[in-house]
Amino acid sequence: MEMMFGFVLLFYAMIIGVFVLWLWALVDIITSKFQENLMQIVWLLVVFFLPFIGVILYLLIGKSMQIPNDISPDKTNQIYDQLSKIKELLDNGAITQEEFDTEKEKILNRSK
Repeated sequence: MEMMFGFVLLFYAMIIGVFVLWLWALVDIITSKFQENLMQIVWLLVVFFLPFIGVILYLLIGKSMQIPNDISPDKTNQIYDQLSKIKELLDNGAITQEEFDTEKEKILNRSK
């Protein structure tokens, strides 16, 4: 009888764990920004209607579709300033198009 109680307790703990993970996934989807606005609705529907499989898919695929939160407005302004400076150098003839493209890639890759 005690063995059965242990299995029941384990079963309830697993159910609660899956429910908490499902709830976390829904909150994470709602509070995150995605590269495409439609993807937020799609992931909400997938996780809501397919709780266990939807959460696993969201963790494996959906999290990579989010826009990182670490890109602040100050960092974005800094990127635009750097890009405008090298564009000005290109327009003035101080650097070539190849140099401009190289520097632009460096700046954009640093922002990721």
